[in-house]
Amino acid sequence: MAKNTTKPSAFDILGTLPDWVLKEYIKKGIIKIDLLPSNWEENVDEVTIDFHLGSKLRVFSMDGMNTIDTKFTNKEDMEKMMRLVELKPGQPFILTEHDFVIATTKERLTLPNDIIGHLHGKSSLARLGVVVHSTAARFDPGWDGYPVLEFGTFLKGKRLIIYEGSPICAFSFEKLAVPVERSYKNSPNNRYGRSDLPEVSNITGKRKLKVKS
Repeated sequence: MAKNTTKPSAFDILGTLPDWVLKEYIKKGIIKIDLLPSNWEENVDEVTIDFHLGSKLRVFSMDGMNTIDTKFTNKEDMEKMMRLVELKPGQPFILTEHDFVIATTKERLTLPNDIIGHLHGKSSLARLGVVVHSTAARFDPGWDGYPVLEFGTFLKGKRLIIYEGSPICAFSFEKLAVPVERSYKNSPNNRYGRSDLPEVSNITGKRKLKVKS
């Protein structure tokens, strides 16, 4: 008996989306990626699509406080510890082993309520000691904004030059069987979406209480 070789509908696929489904979802705007280059389909791998380094980076500097208190250091204090770097198209950025950088991608990502995005490092950069995400590699259903990278290099004693607009990471996408009840855009935990700037940590937002003498 001959096997049924009919390709299933892209919209019936659950789990990680393969390349042809990913292209279909992007073309139809189900997964919305703004600022895609005209040759974007060349950036689609078996299950991922490349995203590129954006123009805005925040880099830890020697300014501000020299101690981060995870209970009391607030967002304003964190911003004083970091310098904002804005790159021109194609401009290089020199990354050293002492740098920790948060940066936006060039692309803006908007997800429906039944798809999760997963950010992955690129092997070519990983083999140069570059880690592009520390822990925040999941983008929940309903995400809308510029994905933020948290990256540095473990390459000791070397400087690495990366460029605005160059491939910096890749995204895969997972289709859920049913939509979530509450999307990320409506979540009280939505602290990093929407902005085109790499937002500093919102770990507390509290201020240290003054002790009366």
